[in-house]
Amino acid sequence: MKTTSPSPNLSRLTVRSVLVGLICVVLICAITPYNNMYLDGTLLAGNHFPIAGMFLLTAIILFGNAFLLKIQHRRYALSAGELMVIWGMIIVAAGIPYSGLMRYLIPLLVAPIFFASPENEWRELYHPYLSDWLVVTEPRAVRGFYEGLPGESIPWEAWVKPLFSWGLFALLVYFVMLCMCVLLRRQWVERERYTFPLVQLPAEIAQSPQNGSLINNFFKNRAVWIGFAVPVFLHTLNGLHDYFTGLPSIPTVFRLSDYFTEKPWSALSWGPSLRFKVFPSVVGITYLLTLDVAFSFWFFFLLNKLEQVSLFAIGSKWTGSSFALRQGMGAYLALMIAMIWTSRVHLKEVVQKTFQRRKLIDDTNEMLPYRWATIGLIGGFVGLTLLCILVGMTLWVAAGVLLMFFIISHGLTWMVANGGLLYVKQTFRPSDYLVAVVGSKGISQGDWTLLCFQDGMMRDTREMLMPNLMNAMRLPDFVGLRRRSMFWAIAIAVLTTLAVSAYAFIHLTYAKGGLSLEGYAYITAAVRPFNQFSRHFISPSEVDIVEISTIGGGAGVMFFLMYMRRQFIWWRLHPIGYLMHLSGASGEMWGSIFLGWILKYLILKYGGIGGYRRFRPAFLGMVLGESLIGGVWVIVGLFTGIGYRMLPG
Repeated sequence: MKTTSPSPNLSRLTVRSVLVGLICVVLICAITPYNNMYLDGTLLAGNHFPIAGMFLLTAIILFGNAFLLKIQHRRYALSAGELMVIWGMIIVAAGIPYSGLMRYLIPLLVAPIFFASPENEWRELYHPYLSDWLVVTEPRAVRGFYEGLPGESIPWEAWVKPLFSWGLFALLVYFVMLCMCVLLRRQWVERERYTFPLVQLPAEIAQSPQNGSLINNFFKNRAVWIGFAVPVFLHTLNGLHDYFTGLPSIPTVFRLSDYFTEKPWSALSWGPSLRFKVFPSVVGITYLLTLDVAFSFWFFFLLNKLEQVSLFAIGSKWTGSSFALRQGMGAYLALMIAMIWTSRVHLKEVVQKTFQRRKLIDDTNEMLPYRWATIGLIGGFVGLTLLCILVGMTLWVAAGVLLMFFIISHGLTWMVANGGLLYVKQTFRPSDYLVAVVGSKGISQGDWTLLCFQDGMMRDTREMLMPNLMNAMRLPDFVGLRRRSMFWAIAIAVLTTLAVSAYAFIHLTYAKGGLSLEGYAYITAAVRPFNQFSRHFISPSEVDIVEISTIGGGAGVMFFLMYMRRQFIWWRLHPIGYLMHLSGASGEMWGSIFLGWILKYLILKYGGIGGYRRFRPAFLGMVLGESLIGGVWVIVGLFTGIGYRMLPG
């Protein structure tokens, strides 16, 4: 697929593209809480390739644009650039209403008050450090949040202060992420030439029709519809089975760990258990990845499962998951150091552009000028640190946790842009780095109280904003769009999303009661950090040399993998596989990635590059088909009250 080089004739943002994008954003924000939290339906996002967005974009192209072209109103049809603006607005907004922010943060603002009891001693441990700027304290608002206030007015006045505080914090976090993406984009796109696999399908379907046609060549390709039919048939049959149990269904999950019940093989059920799951869209996206990335993903996951078995067999106090957790912490640090070294020439030019006003690098087609992005990055980080200090956190703890969080965010974004992984997560909190260095004994009780809230947006990163921002910055290259004008579309989308999704989430909760909604978000995840961090008050730990050594070992392995990858063309193990070798993402997707890998391997082996190109539309069709049938089942669920879940997330 061809990209468009920067030129003075790049198209600009249009008002109608922003308005259509806003309509899509509001729809997603309004529906997400009801669909995800109440119906337990297919997640509208759930990862970094939101099916709701693909459903809406395809509907606009196949029905809206095609209709306008049919009635000879070609000038009213949306151009490829306008469609990319809409997609960019959708992807930056899609994760915020759920795991990207609201799913965990909103319950955390009520849970420490509602679930406090004499047994858990939260009133003594935590409440002295919690103000009404951080949590909801008004009794009726707290009780109604979990028990419901159907037919009664929502006590919005109790939410004003915490929503303002956390909204400001979230905006600063997102601004820092935006600045990081601006500073990284040229290095990743133009110098290292990352493939951005998750951008390829929307860029394909958005291309303008030629020669008076109603649809573009992608939709005319028979292979696309053959691939499209596979997930549509699968999920139509399985979805109907959920409604009419007498109908047959096709299994898509195979619990391999059930066949290993004897010790030490029973350890295969620990952590993410050994399950082979089939997601056609993941198989399709895997076809776009390099063979090395796909192979390394499933290879390192299975290697970690064998590591678990070995540790269990020798009676180690470490489980495979805890061992991999520390290794992962080191790997993220190593990746950041390696990326800084690799980008040193580019970063030097950015610094000179910022502080010396030297024109060694052109930033006219960046979303922000490099000077603004650099100063914004520093200023945003300082602002976040000051906000943390204002609510009672120690300077070094605040700065340390924020620094580690942005290092993790960088690593996850790298995996999405370079590797094309649509579902990425880390298995630890940013504060785990501080505990490893100083022990929990070195962190005060007030700091631990405030660190509980990092679970709101720093732990479950499957819908994190930064990878979506980087993908959005790649979109203009395919359609000749001025990148800087897209900044305003993204800013409007994020601001609208924060307001609408907070309202929809809180409104649903008071209407239904949190206790009757998703138990994991409202109960398990909301009380987990307070329960876990209580142990630091009761039995604080010292520095553990073994933990630090394991973190160092993980960094060493990552450095080794990156060195071998750059130095030897025959080396096949990609660092992405190691970075993701133990997480919910690995357990969910390794089977589908294995399928995609073996199919691509066989096609290349027997058909060569020509065979790869012939089959590529079919695999893109699989991605499109699963997105569209998922959207159909979401709509059906909204009317029937019965959800059908079918995608990872």
